[in-house]
Amino acid sequence: MQWLTMTNRLLWEWLLPVLLTAAAIVCGVRQRGRPVRGFTRLLRNTYGSLLRRGADADTRQQRRVFAAALAATMGTGNLTGTALALMQGGAGALLWMWVSALLGMFLVYAENRLGMRYGGGTVGYLRHGLGSRHLAAIFALLCAISALGMGCMVQSNTAAQTLAVYGIPVTWSGLLTAAVLLLVLTGGARRVQYAAAWLMPVLCGAYLLICAVILLLHLREIPLLLKRILLEAMGIRAAGQGISAAAMLAALSTGLRRGIFSNEAGLGSSAMLHSDAPFRDAEMQGQWAAAEVFADTVICCTATALVLLLAPVPPAGEAAGWLIMAFRGLLGNAAGGFLAGCTVLLAFGTMLGWYPCGAACMRYLFGNHGDAPFLTLYVLCAFAAAHGNPAWVWALCDLCNGLMSLPNLYALLRLRETVYPEKKRRIR
Repeated sequence: MQWLTMTNRLLWEWLLPVLLTAAAIVCGVRQRGRPVRGFTRLLRNTYGSLLRRGADADTRQQRRVFAAALAATMGTGNLTGTALALMQGGAGALLWMWVSALLGMFLVYAENRLGMRYGGGTVGYLRHGLGSRHLAAIFALLCAISALGMGCMVQSNTAAQTLAVYGIPVTWSGLLTAAVLLLVLTGGARRVQYAAAWLMPVLCGAYLLICAVILLLHLREIPLLLKRILLEAMGIRAAGQGISAAAMLAALSTGLRRGIFSNEAGLGSSAMLHSDAPFRDAEMQGQWAAAEVFADTVICCTATALVLLLAPVPPAGEAAGWLIMAFRGLLGNAAGGFLAGCTVLLAFGTMLGWYPCGAACMRYLFGNHGDAPFLTLYVLCAFAAAHGNPAWVWALCDLCNGLMSLPNLYALLRLRETVYPEKKRRIR
């Protein structure tokens, strides 16, 4: 555990903040501020299209891809991950999560443009854009490991810890998770997308509605919470204590790490998740990916963090327990049960969303021979992780995420010239 902590500190406190920021700024400049510039058009083209009726088959398929990608990103990182960020980095970590979302929109937009340009997602632009077979293989291997870790083990562990609060043994929750997961995954990519398309809109809508009710009931306290977030992000913990560089570094590091864990920007997974989209329009896929980051971090993580900051941290310091106690204390026992159900279902949705990404990487490495072994390993990890130590599981997944992002960020910096949107010729 000690070497994991030291390696993660090196990656997430020193190396990755610099690389992620540099890659995001470079991509943002080359994209002339897209997708943040023209953000209203992005919302109209993505969220607005979800409300239109009479969509054709390709549009419906695009919506299912969006739901599956959102399921992969909007999991326990939005709930338990946000609670963990506030416990480790203070309220100021939320501000740095917002920064990670802004940078992340530039990164996922660039990733998906490159993924569409070269085909095959991230492994495509590593293999054909950079011309590096070795980097593509390294990324594919790390992505498959991250799918097992972040996409499966963390989610199963969080679901088991949440159900344990209600007296359900982790063995039974692990068995149930593995069994249902096997049932859905054996139906292929179409069954996964259909399950995500039905699950995510209802689940996210219901969760955000409950959060909105809580915040409206405590509307007068919101300005004070925002002030606290700003001060603690700058390292100011209390009046008269001055500015603490260590506190600011903890908030920055934790906020970036948890923000990226939540929205996965810069990891390269977004381009893999959109690689089978029906529309091969690079601009469109970039916009959809940026919309996912915005929904994940700016909307969902912010709602979760504000609710948590209204409630005291429990003495045990357990993230999942803090969430349930917060909802119970603010809206009663029924709200705690609702949150537990949301946590379990979001965790399951993330497991569904990440599986195709890891499976695609295994097929790149081993061809069709990698499908059955990866499916078996994925289901076994879902069962085994329910018994794991949460701290160890999260630390291991932080390491996998950090290593996975390195070849992707290198590619974004090297291929920065090809990220720039093509100029449209004027017709005279």
